[in-house]
Amino acid sequence: MVMASSTRQMLVKGLDGRTLCLRFEGEGDGVVLGESVALRVSQRTGIPLHCMRLVTGTSVVDRDTSLSASVDGSFPSCTLLLRLPGGKGGFGSLLRGAATKAGQKKTSNFDACRDMSGRRLRHVNAEKKLREWKAESGERELEKAAEEFLKKATKAKEEDNGAIEELEKFRAETSHAMEEVELAVASGLVEADKLNTNSKRKVEEEAAAMEKRARLWMGDEDDSEDDSEDDTDEESLDGETTRNLPTEGA
Repeated sequence: MVMASSTRQMLVKGLDGRTLCLRFEGEGDGVVLGESVALRVSQRTGIPLHCMRLVTGTSVVDRDTSLSASVDGSFPSCTLLLRLPGGKGGFGSLLRGAATKAGQKKTSNFDACRDMSGRRLRHVNAEKKLREWKAESGERELEKAAEEFLKKATKAKEEDNGAIEELEKFRAETSHAMEEVELAVASGLVEADKLNTNSKRKVEEEAAAMEKRARLWMGDEDDSEDDSEDDTDEESLDGETTRNLPTEGA
């Protein structure tokens, strides 16, 4: 919104992020001094003049700085900052530049440095590690208990495995012994069958031989009887022939 020629405005961004709108009336030629702007901001925010600092763009607004209004009647916006005590600066960049010099190693140990309270960083880090170590004591106890449990479980498993191996070995030996006994019994039965067969065959052969001898003996008696009968018949025939023949004197 374009203001009247006698009233001009300026936007100032505060510390809390909110924007203040300052109105200047009756400023001649559209120019306002930095002292007037700082006074208005101090009245609106309650910040003392010696504690604040106004910046527009990249320039600092001092007491004697003149700010000119634009064509639409508004002054350039500003940003409210606080003044902080400090040196001229540049020391950090000097250290960074020194670290890149030839023949120098980059620093990685800052234990000798101090924090904002003046304590050595090595002491601060040691206390931090000690607190972490105490906080992890419960976890260490649990890990220790878990390791002991795993060791006991592993030992028990090894013992069980040893017992199982012994049992399997015993079963294998028992099975092998039973197989050997079965083979021995089977071979004994085969040998017994062979002996029985041989003895039976021997008995049969002896019986056949005795029968053969008996037959031969019985056959000799029949032949002798036949021979005696034949001799008797021949003698009777010879006698009859002799009686029937005529004598020479007849």
